[in-house]
Amino acid sequence: MRLASRHLVALSVLLIAGAADLYAQSVIYACGHIRRNRTQAITNLRNSGYTTAILFNVNVESDGTLTTDYDWNNQRPAEAGGIICQNGQYVFNEYQPYYVADIKSLMKEPTSINRIEICIGGWGNGSYGNIKKLVESDGTGEESILYKNFKALKETLPEIVAVNNDQEQDYDLSSAVKFHKMLAEIGYKTTVAPYTYKEYWEQLVSELNATTGTCDLIYLQTYGGGAANNPSDWKVFGDVPMFIGFDCEASADLGTMQSKFENWRNNDGVTGGFLWNYNSEARDHNEWATAINRVFDTKTAEQPVATFYQDINYGGYAISLPVGSFSQAELALYGLKARDISSLKIDNGYKVTLYLGSAMKGSKNSWSESTPYVGDPWNDKFRSLVIEPTDAGLNPVNETNQNIEIEISPDSQYISVKGSCRENISICDMTGIKIIEATPAPTGATFIDIDTLSDGIYIVRADNQSIKICKH
Repeated sequence: MRLASRHLVALSVLLIAGAADLYAQSVIYACGHIRRNRTQAITNLRNSGYTTAILFNVNVESDGTLTTDYDWNNQRPAEAGGIICQNGQYVFNEYQPYYVADIKSLMKEPTSINRIEICIGGWGNGSYGNIKKLVESDGTGEESILYKNFKALKETLPEIVAVNNDQEQDYDLSSAVKFHKMLAEIGYKTTVAPYTYKEYWEQLVSELNATTGTCDLIYLQTYGGGAANNPSDWKVFGDVPMFIGFDCEASADLGTMQSKFENWRNNDGVTGGFLWNYNSEARDHNEWATAINRVFDTKTAEQPVATFYQDINYGGYAISLPVGSFSQAELALYGLKARDISSLKIDNGYKVTLYLGSAMKGSKNSWSESTPYVGDPWNDKFRSLVIEPTDAGLNPVNETNQNIEIEISPDSQYISVKGSCRENISICDMTGIKIIEATPAPTGATFIDIDTLSDGIYIVRADNQSIKICKH
């Protein structure tokens, strides 16, 4: 939105609410499905509740070319596949022109995803055998083809923060250490996904972490070939956090996953969980992700004022939330599944508004008192919500300076500050985190565009005057 007839001050956007909160307890391996069914799958991932997406997979060919879903012998792509990087250049746009924008969008609010990795390896994958030969013949310096291609990928998609090593054959410690140290120089973290050969992985992580933090996560496979693995037997990685995996195949049971994860959390110090894999729309990934988030307390409220219950009469699981605006993605981080709540309790002085849309859009209804049943059409239907004080709107917090007037426009598109301000004007969320800072206009009123802010409650501070505003 642009204001043609008003002077807008230059804004310094410091932080979009929620974007700096990093959580990494629920992880999904995202396969070629997110390219084949890109529009639906990318949206579903953003709303899912998973905090990390591991893109499966990136193959290293014999000449160092990076591919995915590509028939190297016959030089032709499978559906939605192609060559990613070749001769030090990113060329995947020739095959998948929307891929970069899609991956970048995974990190854009509203989203639950705050970390993206790529995976190299997997059962029957020969990438690490090719890496061994390339390291031996070409090295890992800046002029090597491995360095050039992975640097090109990093420069194109800096959102990829780590390379997940799913080495299941061609175990060679020397070349793997050199390769992952090269990746660290480019700017990638390393994560590992072992299922066997514990001594190998212990040595690899130990050598990499001679430089602290090079390998920052362990994803232990507890399915397939690793079905007999017990996390307590794999406590060989020092203080590197360990997540455990579950194969969410079509016949997989959500309750079994929860039971296993709770057991390993309680008895083995496991701090997160991952699923293999997202390769169809056969299941509700929001349901699975929020279940993992509840097991591992991915995000919890410090000052809750409302509690939401799965069943009527305050039954089932319960999630407590503070004042604020909560998209479907944000609710998922707290472990609250979309379309899953039947009753709610509200502290005195607060109001809850439920929305049928995923980002405070669509039909809505409000409650200012606890209710054992929200009724139709809200029961098991809402996907986002706002919690606010019942006196929200223009609510003075500090009235000591009557020379400054702060107002929000009727359409919630801008804030006007009238009067002489000596200091910068700030807009904060309800936790006090500064989101926008603006320099006062030298004369007349200062107008601050808030069109990009999500609906919710904010605090505006101008000198010693502070008010709460409610953006709808």
